[in-house]
Amino acid sequence: MSSARRPGASARKKGASAFASGGSARPSSRPTSSSSSSSRPHTSSSSSRPYTSSRPTSSSTSRPTSSSSSRPTSKSQHKSSSSGSGPRRGSGRTSREAHVPGGAKQEPQRGLMEMVHKRFTEDVFNTAAKAHPGWKVLIVDEPGMKVVSSAVGMYDIMEQQVSVVESLEKKRAPFKHMGAVYIISPTQDSIRRLLEDYEDKKKVLYGDAVFLYFLAPVPKIWMEDLKQCKQLVKRLKAMAEINVDFLVREQRAFVLDMKDPFVSLFQGNGMKAVELKSAQKLVTLCATLNEYPYIRYKQNSNICSGIASIFKMKMDEFVGNNPGWWYHGSGNCPSRNSERDRSTLLLLDRSNDCLTPLMHDFNYQAMVNDLLHVEGDKITYKADSKENPKKKEEKDVLLNEKDKLWVELRGDHVAKVIEILTNRISEIQNSSTSMVARKDKKSSNMTLAQLASALKDLPEYQEVTAKLYQHMHLAHECMDEFKKAGLLELSDLEQTLATGKDEDDRNTKLSDTISRCEADLIRIREPTDRLRLVLIAIISQNGLTSGDKERLLRAAQLGRPELQTLESLRKIGIKTMNNNPGSSSNEKKGGFLGGLRNRSSSIDSDADNEYTSSRYTPPLKRILKDLVTNQLSTQEYPSVIPMPLASNSSSGLASSARRRGKAESGGKRKGGTDKWGKKTSKDSGPSHYEGGRNILFMVGGLSYAELRVARNIMEKESREIIAGATKFISPDQFIDDLKTLVD
Repeated sequence: MSSARRPGASARKKGASAFASGGSARPSSRPTSSSSSSSRPHTSSSSSRPYTSSRPTSSSTSRPTSSSSSRPTSKSQHKSSSSGSGPRRGSGRTSREAHVPGGAKQEPQRGLMEMVHKRFTEDVFNTAAKAHPGWKVLIVDEPGMKVVSSAVGMYDIMEQQVSVVESLEKKRAPFKHMGAVYIISPTQDSIRRLLEDYEDKKKVLYGDAVFLYFLAPVPKIWMEDLKQCKQLVKRLKAMAEINVDFLVREQRAFVLDMKDPFVSLFQGNGMKAVELKSAQKLVTLCATLNEYPYIRYKQNSNICSGIASIFKMKMDEFVGNNPGWWYHGSGNCPSRNSERDRSTLLLLDRSNDCLTPLMHDFNYQAMVNDLLHVEGDKITYKADSKENPKKKEEKDVLLNEKDKLWVELRGDHVAKVIEILTNRISEIQNSSTSMVARKDKKSSNMTLAQLASALKDLPEYQEVTAKLYQHMHLAHECMDEFKKAGLLELSDLEQTLATGKDEDDRNTKLSDTISRCEADLIRIREPTDRLRLVLIAIISQNGLTSGDKERLLRAAQLGRPELQTLESLRKIGIKTMNNNPGSSSNEKKGGFLGGLRNRSSSIDSDADNEYTSSRYTPPLKRILKDLVTNQLSTQEYPSVIPMPLASNSSSGLASSARRRGKAESGGKRKGGTDKWGKKTSKDSGPSHYEGGRNILFMVGGLSYAELRVARNIMEKESREIIAGATKFISPDQFIDDLKTLVD
């Protein structure tokens, strides 16, 4: 797949110059409760009986078909929400917004992270704080800890009078004068541990105010056990299913945190379990977003069609059991100016594109996750010690939404990142030196060293430059690994294999490209890196001739585990042998890659790929662009729920063109920070998008290159995209997943 040049645009920057800036100079208590706060908790007027409303069950609805109703009919009537112990339904917060008469401007859309943050701070912690003013203990199981920490910081929790956070799985000290807030998953193990806290009247760990929140619907069998626990029931002040059984990774990105082996996603009995678990977790996502989406899936994917059917069934059950819940597009939005079109959920699976996760991608976020050691969103690096500049000390950094500089730069090419950081550091130094000079009348007699010393004492300088230097350090670490591994030449080979064209946009001969692969395989030291290149060669060509495959394997000298991994690719439909690969490597591919070659010029004519090292474009770009402009084929991507008439397809393209015209006429960098690290307008609050939400879910993992594509399409088309997957994957993680295919 080639990334065609923009008409009239200047030639791409050559690979060597793309990284020229890589050689630039490198810049050298928890609150405690007082006696008053330990007083007996305020007794709520809510019922002490556990909440027992109906919940989705696996047997209540038949398997959906394309003719099913687009709006499930609820048998129950709307109930009053004044019940003290009942949960706050779905995104019930929105129902409290004032109704604005027609003609008012549509409210900007909040991001997923903001909505989940609000769910916990308002519907959980603030509710508990109002009902029980004293200090409380927060008890979470492992899934609960992950979900809460993905959206809420410790400071937010402590502000709501939570002084201690405890793990449900560990032995805990008693806090008999403090209330307890539980956030746990509705599993047998977690509910058993919860009940153990209240089994013995004499050994109850906490005071007489308990607030119990489940991440997802509680199975009826466990609900009965809760009812029988008298010591728990009499302390219960609130109980709710908060429907947040997913992890928020970015403002509009999520993972389901599923650790199922890759092979279980596509074959065997494990596939059914993955389908059910994925569907149930996606229902909690849609409940949080107030969305009951149209459900589309890749036509030739068994797991996607299975998830689509189960999701439809579970979503119908959720709506039927929650008559007070509303969704966008239903006409029941409580605030007219926050109403929008019905959303679309698009289900894809990783086995249809195994090339993108293997490619070297030189945008900042992808490169950090590929070349450096990242755990979740934490990265550790060595920096100069403040006490002794001659020594190095380890520093932990969180690369998440709270780091506005990371949010701004993560989608940029690493060469551009270094250029931006270098310019900003220079600007700050110049501006701050002038500031010091203006403040100190004697500054005209100050030496450069004295000026620098005075500059470092400015608090605003320290905070902003610390962040700039931190990212400069990480970007240079990426460049060090890049040079050490000889990735400039290797990436050009990968781009040629994937696109069938060289850096000058000329078609290449497959025989020449295979010869280049042989030479690189002999040079590469690490077996995993050699396997990665062989995988790219085989997958990009839809299989190789026996002769070409033998040449590569002889040069790669792979061990038995790597060879078994190659042969196991057939389990997910990847051919390793192809006796008619064609004379050039730009042969049309099938499946996920199908139709990509002959449409690449139109899709990528507005691409922002300035560098020859980034001329490959993930196939997901075409799919998402077609989705948001109402051009996605209903044959390739059918819908479980009947779609509305496609009469707005042409208008979708027209509005897309208008939006592009606007974007291209601006030229100003959006959504970033100024030189002092202050947020610009796009980061200052929610964003405005047209139409309904588009929710992408990739079974088997989403690469960081694809995350960038989703963000770019969303910005260019002004259509909201929430991108999610079972997990986010780096190239090494994806290779480990492929190894699970071996019998």
